[in-house]
Amino acid sequence: MLRIIKKTFLFPIGLVLLRVWTLSHCPFRFGYSYEDKSILGPIPSSTETILDDGSCVISAKVQPGDILLVRGNTWIDKIIRIITGSPYTHVAGVVNLDEAVDILPFKRTGFQKLRSYTGHADIFTCKDLTDEQRRKIVEHIVNKIGTKYDYKLVLWEASRYLLHWKWAYKAGNNILCSTLWAEAYRKAGVNLCPDILFPSPGDLGNATILQKVESY
Repeated sequence: MLRIIKKTFLFPIGLVLLRVWTLSHCPFRFGYSYEDKSILGPIPSSTETILDDGSCVISAKVQPGDILLVRGNTWIDKIIRIITGSPYTHVAGVVNLDEAVDILPFKRTGFQKLRSYTGHADIFTCKDLTDEQRRKIVEHIVNKIGTKYDYKLVLWEASRYLLHWKWAYKAGNNILCSTLWAEAYRKAGVNLCPDILFPSPGDLGNATILQKVESY
């Protein structure tokens, strides 16, 4: 029996940890490139658009506080998709009309250019959000800049999916990409996944309160 548990649990956990290692050694898997910043400028109006160096037009539909669900394209991402049943393997979110914020293994929470997700992400919005709620979401995210990745929570997520076992876990300051944005929405009074304390990217993709705006 113990041998069966090891095969069904420890091996997939090893794959998840291998994915963490791969990401840590391949930070540009989606074209990511962190830029250290300490101050975020004013949140722009949701009706504005931006032209990035004449090469990329950000849709006027995209607003601060919107969520980007990213589709990974490595073999490990394929395994994650099989385990979770979702095409999404990563989460980021819009903080102004040309920048997003996310976190990756062995990286701290940081800013990204929106164009770095081109061809790999679907943009989701919550149409019921007020401008004040969007501001609270972005302010919470910006206050999390520099926080570390939560490796223990990766194991928690793996056990939830593979063994349907949710062991007691108290989150500290460390976070995952999906819990970062789920927490920000909670701070604004919106619970994206009411029945899931630590949602995965796939859980956010199934959130009924979110609506897909477009593929980016």
